[in-house]
Amino acid sequence: MNFPKKVLLIDDDEDEYDIFTAALNGCCKGVELIYEKNARSALVQMANDEADTVAEMVFLDWHMPQISGKDVLTSIRKLPCYTQVPIVIFTGLLDPFYLKEAKELGATFLMEKPFDLADLGQKLEYLFSLDWKQIKHTGQQI
Repeated sequence: MNFPKKVLLIDDDEDEYDIFTAALNGCCKGVELIYEKNARSALVQMANDEADTVAEMVFLDWHMPQISGKDVLTSIRKLPCYTQVPIVIFTGLLDPFYLKEAKELGATFLMEKPFDLADLGQKLEYLFSLDWKQIKHTGQQI
């Protein structure tokens, strides 16, 4: 499989980082996980990224305090280094309204937060098995 080398998780829940780390270690060894709990600091970091420091895929919680996932997604898509990077909306509730909105704003994939580690590992393996670097349409649900 063609795993990304580096992924960024933007999620205010630190438990999600722990679960994500465990899932990656179980299914997708070698993928570096960068974690940002705060959306503002994530955007600052991303704005300063250069070609060799850009994450190959971003997982973004849609429901975050202070800045909504919608606003973060819009801001990410304006960053030159991130216009083509796949963005996965990672949310506890795949509400049809939010799904439509995320798709229109350029989310590449939509993934409901799984309730167990094995499910997340399977979803990550499936996602990474796709030709994720060449996705032309947005909003594919995983």
